[in-house]
Amino acid sequence: MSKSPDGRPRGRHARPPSEFEIRWTRLAAWPRRSWRHRLAAAGTVLAAGAAIASAAVLALPGGPGTGESGTAAVAVRSAAPPSPQGSAGALGDPDEVTDAVPYFQTRDPGKKVVRHVTDVRRSGSFVRVYTDLGEEEENSRPAVNLCEWTTQFLRNAGDDEPRVFVHGESDGNGSVVLANKQSDRDDCGVAETR
Repeated sequence: MSKSPDGRPRGRHARPPSEFEIRWTRLAAWPRRSWRHRLAAAGTVLAAGAAIASAAVLALPGGPGTGESGTAAVAVRSAAPPSPQGSAGALGDPDEVTDAVPYFQTRDPGKKVVRHVTDVRRSGSFVRVYTDLGEEEENSRPAVNLCEWTTQFLRNAGDDEPRVFVHGESDGNGSVVLANKQSDRDDCGVAETR
């Protein structure tokens, strides 16, 4: 009787191991291999996983190249409610808050105030509304309205502490602040700066 560790008979009449058994034995020797072998094996496994994941995504209904079902999926996704972070596309600016201006238009159907807005951006924890108003428009009704509307827009989206700056055009370097809300106590007015 043989005392071999794997339990297979050894000797002249023993059956040779199959290709599968040889590969399995090599794989079981994994801890004894060098770091290069381990790195190559890990890379192969990751590449195979990525290929399987890509194939699974492409096979999903509404995936790329599926014709009308892809169009329907896009239509369903675009019906989602607006977010305060904006819905800039994959190629757009992630700091741009594109849903703010449509919200402002619901508050200002005549577009007397909204027509002054040139850009709405997120800057850290602040939202900045850039306008074509002049620096003499500090604490003006349009600037304060935009500040209040932006604050409400952010609160509707779940922001408990909205921070807003409304900027106007300046002859000097930068954009002058026309109205702002830096804390819950602020009323969107700015202190006299002259």
